[in-house]
Amino acid sequence: MQCCIKGKLKMLVISSKAASIFVDFLSTYGAVEKGIFSLDKRTAGLGFNDGGVSTYHSDNVTKEDSDRANRYMKEKNLEGWNTRLFKQEMNGKTVLTIKSASVAAWNWENYHDDQSIAAGQSTVSEFENIIVRLEAGDYADILAKVIMHLVQAAEFAANDRQKAMMGKYAEHFISGQIKAHKDASRLWIKDVNPIVESYIGFIENYRDPAGVRSEFEGFVAAVNKETSKKFAQLVAQAEQILPRLPWGAAYEKDAFLKPDFTALDVIAFGVSGIPCGINIPNYDDIRQNEGFKNVSLSNSLSAMPKQKINFISEQDEKLIFDYDGKAFEVQIGLHELLGHGSGKLFQKNADGTFNFDHENTKDILTGDKITSWYHPGETWASVFGQLSSAYEECKAEAVGYVLCAEEDILNNAQDLRLRWRARFEDHACQLAQLYAQGPERPGVLRCREGEVGTEIESSSQAHCWARFVLLNVVLEAGQECVTIQEIKDASGAASLSFSVDETKIRTVGIPAVREFLKKLQAYKSTADVKKGTELFYKYGTVTPTALAWREIVLAKRKPRFLFVQPNTKLTKDEKNVELVTYPEKAEGLIQSIVESRFYNFRPILSPFWRSSGRRIRSTSPLRMGRSEGVLHQVTTSETLSDPS
Repeated sequence: MQCCIKGKLKMLVISSKAASIFVDFLSTYGAVEKGIFSLDKRTAGLGFNDGGVSTYHSDNVTKEDSDRANRYMKEKNLEGWNTRLFKQEMNGKTVLTIKSASVAAWNWENYHDDQSIAAGQSTVSEFENIIVRLEAGDYADILAKVIMHLVQAAEFAANDRQKAMMGKYAEHFISGQIKAHKDASRLWIKDVNPIVESYIGFIENYRDPAGVRSEFEGFVAAVNKETSKKFAQLVAQAEQILPRLPWGAAYEKDAFLKPDFTALDVIAFGVSGIPCGINIPNYDDIRQNEGFKNVSLSNSLSAMPKQKINFISEQDEKLIFDYDGKAFEVQIGLHELLGHGSGKLFQKNADGTFNFDHENTKDILTGDKITSWYHPGETWASVFGQLSSAYEECKAEAVGYVLCAEEDILNNAQDLRLRWRARFEDHACQLAQLYAQGPERPGVLRCREGEVGTEIESSSQAHCWARFVLLNVVLEAGQECVTIQEIKDASGAASLSFSVDETKIRTVGIPAVREFLKKLQAYKSTADVKKGTELFYKYGTVTPTALAWREIVLAKRKPRFLFVQPNTKLTKDEKNVELVTYPEKAEGLIQSIVESRFYNFRPILSPFWRSSGRRIRSTSPLRMGRSEGVLHQVTTSETLSDPS
């Protein structure tokens, strides 16, 4: 089967117009063909060199190398959001090179937050018996293009704050200085209720197996005013809702900084996995002390076409179709606003003071005195490492689970009952897709052969792993609140049956999730990575039973969806902008990319890729489109009618 598909794709490439236009087209395909079709253990997932691939590290970087680089950066008070890590052996000495994305190729230490580093200090230093080099100028040619467009965009900014924000973005990409991007983010969270919303930079660390380095992404969207009104009501209620979370005032932020919470219709999003909601910026110091923004990507969710859902009854399928959109809207609001926006990190400051009463604050699990916290230079991501993303998403999702059942958040008891059952039912379906490298949902849990029941690869998608954990929490609670059974379908083939007893959501499901949430926040607040990791893996480890379910789901999986993204162009009189949309099929997906401005980066991207001297696994952004305000998707099962 694979050979057949491989041959068809090769013929398509050879017969395409691109092959006659670009002299290096066929050689480029030849260089990546093996990787495209490889299903071996290593290339099938993201990870360090012994168990996956990553473009954040050279092929020979191990977890131990990454940990050592992280210790070095902590000692120097540097942050790794926009960096990559490379390893060489020179004259019998290991050399780790930390490359910072920037246009300028000067010593980036001098342009970081820590102004105590003397100007002119060497970028080469000894650390733990190895050599560490700091090198700026990574992705310089690409970022130069980005800066050019930012400067042009600033001319059309709606206000001076937006213009200054664009300037800080450009400064960050020029120097690689994290401080500049933090300043841009500060301006962004103060730009309340814009008509057009955007954000850009090295944002999410989901795909780095170390959980430190972040993916470059950016979006532009128009605000959906009607849906945003609902989220504004939730923001207004937030301070009254927060005390209902299971950890008390001492574990909560000193003051809840009411964020701007808007629903957006995405026009363009460059990212490897399109979310339904975002809570940013991700800088702990800004989120805790200055604020953040919540964003719901409304047309991302509405783009999902209705199709037959495996493993549930027709009655429950109708329930999901009728209520899931409304229920998920509430869940996104709670997840982003109160899930990511709640809870305090106990911190020791550089001057020896604390951001909490360390003499009298009690551990909410044991009642004893607090004995651990974050030290200067430590962040949530640096302490919890590769687990931080999934752990944080699990906490945010659990907050939504617990608060969704509050009657003042939902309009009436009947809607409450049906919507909550729809959400539980939908998450059970997401877990089914998760096992099968989910066509509708992002991510996959990949289990290492020989390590089943003990380890999930670090490449697991954070949100999916989080939901897997929460499902197991409710399954452990028992009493048939949530049930997964192995059955036979009408043809006699193995199948599964997912069900939720709506009468036990309040009495069994929510109390179990609430107690689990309390533990999550306790370990997060106190920087107790050991106990936090043990707790998460207790419920997050893939068992032989789960593997058996995965095989059943794989046999019934459906084609994967991809988003089709529009483009914009000026009208003939150059006074207005037109939105160009494309057919909801494979040809439309390809045409949208060909006509996009991203395509103009090819002359820079191709030489950069070739000069890297190493195999790079594709992490190109999925394409998202909008047609009359609704994003649409195309399945990978569709075929091309014209090979050109």
